[in-house]
Amino acid sequence: MATLFQGFTPQGLKFFHNLNANNHRDWFAEHREEYLRFVAEPMKQLVMSLAPMISALDPLVITAPHRTVSRIYRDTRFSNDKTPYRPRIWFAFKREVEYWTETPTYFFQLEEKEYMYGMGMYSASAATMRCFRSMIDDDPERFLRIIEPVRKSKTFKLETDQYKRRLPNKHPVTIDAWYQSKSIAVLAHCEPNKTLMSPKLVNLLIERFVLLKPLYDFLWKAVVL
Repeated sequence: MATLFQGFTPQGLKFFHNLNANNHRDWFAEHREEYLRFVAEPMKQLVMSLAPMISALDPLVITAPHRTVSRIYRDTRFSNDKTPYRPRIWFAFKREVEYWTETPTYFFQLEEKEYMYGMGMYSASAATMRCFRSMIDDDPERFLRIIEPVRKSKTFKLETDQYKRRLPNKHPVTIDAWYQSKSIAVLAHCEPNKTLMSPKLVNLLIERFVLLKPLYDFLWKAVVL
């Protein structure tokens, strides 16, 4: 079956450019159809095109677009940023848990000048990270094998906050960067390109998410809910 997703468009990036300059309700009301046509609908199609592969990687993951795709409306109650709309859109393939930001999640995000994808935990609990380090201690060679595809990748980077006071361990530098992390996020940053504007984005994300599957499984074994 042909993929539903045919690519994002320059009009979608232009919408975010204009929103950055006109982030207020009157402007959005006049341009809402542009958002739906050039941003929201392609993202929905991308999620639906990826859903069979994601379900094969993890049958417990939620794939319904209305539950995976972000809303453009910002909740300003607890934010210093009081603009009403987010100048970006993302999906997060997550399991049905109370606090999904503490668990491994595959994601993709698009904004005016960049798209980003990867896997990780937005805010892992201290208990989960203790278990994560304990699992590394138990079998560091196994962990090295798991992160080897990430280390060899030219696109993915470990991007996490590190503990200010170094956690003592005898692991090599390759492992220590992970050991000192407060949470785990493996990310790829890309400028808008031909892949973003074509169905090839689906195959790219499938390939990269599959590459991260061993690490995804390892992180889930460390999760303390």
